[in-house]
Amino acid sequence: MATQQTALFTFHKVREQCEQGSAGAWRAFLDFYTPLGLHLLKMYLPDDGPAPDRVWEQTLTALAENDFQRFRATERQSEREFLADVRALLLDQAVRAAASSAPAGAPQLAPAAPLDLEVLGKLLEGLPLLHQEMLFFKLAGYTDASIERMLRMAPRVAQAAFARLEPDYAAALKLGGDRCPWPRPWLALLQAARAAKQEACPHVHQFLRIHDGQVSWYDKEPVEKHVSGCRHCLEAWTALREVGHWRQAAPGVAARQIEGYLGALPLPPAPKKSFFQRMFG
Repeated sequence: MATQQTALFTFHKVREQCEQGSAGAWRAFLDFYTPLGLHLLKMYLPDDGPAPDRVWEQTLTALAENDFQRFRATERQSEREFLADVRALLLDQAVRAAASSAPAGAPQLAPAAPLDLEVLGKLLEGLPLLHQEMLFFKLAGYTDASIERMLRMAPRVAQAAFARLEPDYAAALKLGGDRCPWPRPWLALLQAARAAKQEACPHVHQFLRIHDGQVSWYDKEPVEKHVSGCRHCLEAWTALREVGHWRQAAPGVAARQIEGYLGALPLPPAPKKSFFQRMFG
């Protein structure tokens, strides 16, 4: 539950004051976005990997190091674009953590066939963009119920697309809850997609405007066509959907847990209150 102090912050105020090392702003950041970060880590970290708490702390450290250099490089225009940047850093941290924690010689959970950008392209080939999104989220480990909430469309419209997952990726069709069936290959695929940006790729703000219905059919048609054929942009397109939904829907985090994360950040000590401040607030 947000504290009274946290509730006074808006995204833009948090974004600005976190760069200045404000403990209040970072507390608001943690209160707003820790539920989303932990949701993503619980989705995509392997069971034999590090705890989500640890990787979230590593992400916070990366955002704050060198006088918040990485944090300063995140998008400023809108909360969802900002969160897509934080998500990218979070998943990069998850890739490294999963690689370093893999037991030597132990079999890793993986699909029956390789899962990489080339395979993904073949699975998506010829599908409408909406069906591509649904298949992408299905491979990621989301249930039909969660896909419907994220896209506001019943996944049954993409059943023919889901049939392409048989037999090699059938585990994605039999999920009892939101959880990636093959975390390490999927994290590697997402990382490769983020690295595959080309000069022709639109800025993510155009995707956001299309998601919000702010673009005419004439203007959105070429962008959607590009996304349909570009794995980098499909990853960015779906990332905006994912962070936008789970920013609101992820379960909350206890205040004591937030304070623990705050203690891991390199923030200046709070100034001591005077006698009158202690007495009268």
